[in-house]
This record gives sequence, structure tokens and C-alpha cells, in this order.
Amino acid sequence: MSETVWIVLIIAITVIVVLYLFRRRLSEFFFKASQEGLEASLKTHDSTEKTSSRSHGVQISGNRLVGVENEIKVEQDDVGVDDNVLLGKKQKISVEAKKKNK
Repeated sequence: MSETVWIVLIIAITVIVVLYLFRRRLSEFFFKASQEGLEASLKTHDSTEKTSSRSHGVQISGNRLVGVENEIKVEQDDVGVDDNVLLGKKQKISVEAKKKNK
């Protein structure tokens, strides 16, 4: 193969890897190749989309529960849960208030 083809392949693979790594931060990606040339657009999530700006004591996010009967259980008063993927049967994320000692 010629050097130009190798360069294009390396750049394409690099772009694909970067898009895969940052896929959760992207809200939209558009790519169009035609005889007139290339057209691409990339948008990230708006930083104001967060429902709450305060931080939680425990944050449950970015988890992937795949299979059967997986569970994440947290006993804490201040918990934030977002951006989790549950695939399969009987997947569960449970959050309970922290039990106070008497």
C-alpha cells in the first residue's frame, strides 16, 4: 500500500478510538463523505444539563451490569445515581437510607 493510504488508515483508526473513549461526553456526531469532500460535526453534552450542581457523598455512575441477577446496593444518606447501563434479567441498583445506631 502507498504511504497516503497508510496515513489515512492511521488517522481513521485514531479518530475511532478517540470517539469510543469519549462516547459518554458526546451528544451528537455527524460524518459525511462525498465527492465534494468531507463534512463532520461533533457536539458534546451541555454542562448545564446536570440536574443538580451539588456533589453527593456517594456517586453511582458509569456502571455496566450485564447478565443475570447483578446488584449494586448502597446504604448511605447522600447518593447520586446516573449514567448506568443495566442489560439482562433481574438487574438492580438499590439505595437505602443509612441506618442510625440507637
